[in-house]
Amino acid sequence: MTTNTPENTPGPNPNSSPVELNRTSLYWGLLLIFVLAVLFSSYFFN
Repeated sequence: MTTNTPENTPGPNPNSSPVELNRTSLYWGLLLIFVLAVLFSSYFFN
């Protein structure tokens, strides 16, 4: 997985845009799934 290829990066700064966006969206998705699992587990165990 090479992030240095200029074809993947449409912007002038090739280091920040694609990797940070994918990683932060992945972490936000995992956090959202974890919070929803905790909230719905309280409904299931009631």
